Order: sequence, then structure tokens, then C-alpha cells
Amino acid sequence: MPSRTLNRVLWVGVLVLIAVLAVKSRDTFDNVFMGVGKLDVRDAPDSDTVVLTWRGQIEAPMARRIGDAVERYASERRTFVLSLSSPGGSLAHGAEVVRLLQKIGEAHSLETRVEAGRLCASMCVPVYLQGQRRTASPDAKFMFHEVSFRDFFAKDGSEISDAAKGSATDRLFAKYFTPAGVPDAWIRKVRADMAGGNDVWKTARELIAENANIVQAARELKNP
Repeated sequence: MPSRTLNRVLWVGVLVLIAVLAVKSRDTFDNVFMGVGKLDVRDAPDSDTVVLTWRGQIEAPMARRIGDAVERYASERRTFVLSLSSPGGSLAHGAEVVRLLQKIGEAHSLETRVEAGRLCASMCVPVYLQGQRRTASPDAKFMFHEVSFRDFFAKDGSEISDAAKGSATDRLFAKYFTPAGVPDAWIRKVRADMAGGNDVWKTARELIAENANIVQAARELKNP
């Protein structure tokens, strides 16, 4: 029979292993459960900066929560930092968030960022592009793909023609990417890579190297 001391040592080892795995799996769990959006608001110490951290899909009530948070500072000019980690979401609600951020940018300074180990995919990218300053950790991931009608018109998207998808995707790039200063040559290259329904993945480091003007500066960022 194993001694009590040996049992205690084994149990301690198991608990330590579980703790290590939990820490290493944090971002994986975040990605799995990020369907429920959450906004955290924090005043940066000794500055006029307010950090808004959104984790989850680009879906309601994202715009309302950001609007309510910013409204608290309506009487004074602030620098707002919107930290994003999102798999994407609704085109319609994304457009609402974009309009809100544009309004915020008229009265305040607005920076968007994606931190180390985080993801900004699909409709998250147009939201990210609203930053007057756009930063990201070099390993932050961005994903681009064709506009999907799956949630609205078809169970698997197969009933929508490729031409319709392509036209809607071109409009999305024209509406959000071109006004943000993303070069036409880069857009054409990524659009070609999307052909056939491919997801295009880029790190912040790659976007900067490609002069995409999506991420304007890379730096190591700690989670707020």
C-alpha cells in the first residue's frame, strides 16, 4: 500500500498539473465560450485613457454597452482604447458598432487593439479599422473571408450564388477597408486568396510586413 506521504505528493502533483493546463488553455476556453459578449471598462491609472475590453461576438448588445460606457465621460475629452477579441458576428450589428465608434472618434481619441494571443476575425476587422490608431501584438491573429449569408438565407450557404457572395464581399471591402487606407493591391490579393470560400489568416506581424495598413503598429500588450 502506498504511504500517506506518497499519496499527498501524488495529489499535489496532479493539482499542479491541472493548474498549469488551466493557464495554458485560457485562450482556448475564451475562444470556445466567447459567443456571449462581455465588456469590461477600466480607467488607466494616472491618465485620461479609458480601456474598453470586448470579448465575444460582434452582436447586440455590444453597441449599447459601449455607448453606455462612453456616455459616462460625455463632458470631458478622453482617449478610449477598444481592445477586441472576437470571432466576428452580425454584419448589421457590426455596422451599428462602426457608426458608434465613428461618432466617438469625433469627440474623443480612439485606439483599437488586439492583444497577445487574441483573435479579430470576420466582422471584427471592420470594427477594428475604426481606430484612429490601430495596434496589435505581433502574434495577434486576424481572419478574413467572404460575406456569409448562411444565417439568413440558407442552411449551408449553398443556395447563394458565388457571384452574390463576391458582390457583397466587394461592397464590404469598399465600405470599411478602403476608407481606412487599406491599399487596393492588398485587397485584390486577399480577395483572390478567398476564392472558393477560403478563410485567410494573417498575424499582425504579417499585415505590417505586407503594408496592409490594417495594423499600424505592433507592440507587446498585456491584457488589461
